[in-house]
Amino acid sequence: MPEDFANDPAHATSTLTEQPPSKPIDKIIIAIHGIGSQRHSDTIRSVARRFCNHVNPPLPVMPLGFFFIGKGSEVRFSRLDTPVGNALQTIGFAEVFWADIPRQVVQQDDTLEETKAWGTTVSSRAREVYLSHVTDKQELKGEDFALAANVVDELIDTIATLETLLAVFAKMGLFKFDLAPLLRDFIDDVQIVTEFGWYRQKIVARFHDAMIQIVTKFTKDFPDSTPEIYIIAHSEGSVVSFLGLLEALSGRSIVDPETTDKPHPPDWIRFVRGFMTIGSPIDKHLVLWPKLWEREGQDKLLLASRREGSAVVFGPASGPPRLRLEHPIQWRNYYDFGDPIGFRLEGVAEFLKKQKCKAFDFASDKERDDFGFSRYCLPGKAHIDYWEDATVFGHFIDDVVMRDARQGTPAASAPRPPKDRMGVGFIATSIPYLLTLALHFCAVFLLLNAATNFLLPENPGDTDLRDLMLDSAKLGLLMSGVTGAARLPRLVKTAGLRWHCAALTAFLLGAMWVWLRPPQDHAALLATAFLANAFQAFAHVVANEQVKAGIALLLVAAVVVDARGWLGSRALPFARLILIVCGALLVLPTLVARLAADTQHPGWPLVLAAAVVAATGWLAPRSLRIARRTLMVCGAILLVVIMGHLLVEDSVLSAWPLMLAGLASLFLWRLGILLFDLAFVWHRYIRCSVAVQTLCAWNRGDDAEPSVTLKHIQETVMQKKPSPAEARQPDKPS
Repeated sequence: MPEDFANDPAHATSTLTEQPPSKPIDKIIIAIHGIGSQRHSDTIRSVARRFCNHVNPPLPVMPLGFFFIGKGSEVRFSRLDTPVGNALQTIGFAEVFWADIPRQVVQQDDTLEETKAWGTTVSSRAREVYLSHVTDKQELKGEDFALAANVVDELIDTIATLETLLAVFAKMGLFKFDLAPLLRDFIDDVQIVTEFGWYRQKIVARFHDAMIQIVTKFTKDFPDSTPEIYIIAHSEGSVVSFLGLLEALSGRSIVDPETTDKPHPPDWIRFVRGFMTIGSPIDKHLVLWPKLWEREGQDKLLLASRREGSAVVFGPASGPPRLRLEHPIQWRNYYDFGDPIGFRLEGVAEFLKKQKCKAFDFASDKERDDFGFSRYCLPGKAHIDYWEDATVFGHFIDDVVMRDARQGTPAASAPRPPKDRMGVGFIATSIPYLLTLALHFCAVFLLLNAATNFLLPENPGDTDLRDLMLDSAKLGLLMSGVTGAARLPRLVKTAGLRWHCAALTAFLLGAMWVWLRPPQDHAALLATAFLANAFQAFAHVVANEQVKAGIALLLVAAVVVDARGWLGSRALPFARLILIVCGALLVLPTLVARLAADTQHPGWPLVLAAAVVAATGWLAPRSLRIARRTLMVCGAILLVVIMGHLLVEDSVLSAWPLMLAGLASLFLWRLGILLFDLAFVWHRYIRCSVAVQTLCAWNRGDDAEPSVTLKHIQETVMQKKPSPAEARQPDKPS
């Protein structure tokens, strides 16, 4: 039977520790869970499973009850049931559980800010950093930061809508992923750790108390041995761990705010040998909440240290040291490029260097200690996929936990860091856009099929399914081009000229197929003919001399208002809107006449109608929600007009399937728009932590755009390893 040790000094008589094992434990793996709803011992069980699978032959997976703890603050470490001589025989496993503390916030009715409102506060922090640090030439405007808050608002609405789609996938048995709870849990936990000081102190005190319990129990059971502690922290748990480690290195006793008479001494820090972080957002916390780290007065972190051989010494150069670590803490960070929360910890390396802290063997070197990869296909879900990756854990086990076993072995036998899985990066990037295309295709196919069956009720089989799907694909690409062209200008800063060019390119790519090979479906042909007649009739009205004179007069007035600014800055967008619309109306008669005379491209009415709808994204106010609704209303009006033309001679009662199909297609289009917004924001601002890297650039006084920052990331991530001569140079004493 495996042997367990109740790791609370108050329960020293536990029957689980009647006799010490024949061979003592020398290493203890401590797991610290991340965000969200967590269960006792679930995290350490996942870690132990990775260790069990790493040995040959693999050990059986231990049941959850094997690691179970009854009380939230109680800690114990457990040994696996291993054969004699197995590499895991001398390793114990423990967990620091803190998920019950965030639950107290809800139970005691302490108000957590609404997610959207909290997103606005983060945006305002970013604006404050930009205005206070970038002083030379500020490219961003107030409208751009308002757009950032608007993007957060829109993303939350999008995720709430996508939760419905994910529920459908779960019912179909494809996969299950609770996206909305992940977002809510992450934001709630981040708020508690960063902005609720009382609860943060309680969580860090829980971490210290657990470490003390583990070391106390170990020294009691194995008085002749020295423990080696290895911490494995996921997500927000890595922030908690890092805060706890820094407090302990500062020599500061931590006090639980509920039991201020029982300080937790930091002596346990001497036994920490390794630190593994997966999906860690520490860099984001360093940028957005700098006061957590750069403290003053009595709370100031005392991290200055020096190397003496392999040891790390804290304290004055003369006299006894305040703290001495026999070895620096080996830190390895792992992150997937599809993880929205974790990324490279370059800022951590800069922070430690600034603090002159030598306690961590960590330089954010992508070949040695800060490993990024593309290994998980589903964006977002990558944040929790680390637990199933044997390669990631295997590298930490071989490189850090079993480091002593490799002493004296050739360098060529060093563990290889996790690498990209072939094609995963492309798949992870493509999935959201392919889903967007699929939603647009389904919207068109549903409507086109219903319209064809309505128009040809006696011969529904006359329409070939292959031709129907081909026409749906063409029109679906056109609709996707409309979505891209309308949404891109609303997802970037006001002066983003290149993105307006990208929007135009997206529309042209979508329209090209209809322009060159127009759909031949009966309903599509009728719609094309109707739109052609409508455009020609409208062009005839605009061509009237009196109408043209009125448009020209309005155009001149808009030019004067725009140039002189007579009506103030608020009137300028409306003046420019009138300017653009009037200019388009003046060229419309000539354009329609030339298109109607072009018999080689009969699909021009569909393309022109799509261009009119897409233009709403350029002309609508700079609000994602208003612009999306304007786009949807224009599309709905166009659909209603066409359907009204088809129904003019038929009973409305017989057309209810067509009406339902129209409503369903509008819903699918809306879902496609939301998913496109989410995908673009993900790849533009979130993936590779572009937004956080931009904030870092602002802190340095650089007005870095996300694209420039992404280039900076690519350059730094692909940086060369230091030369052997550089690697051999010892650290200079502080």
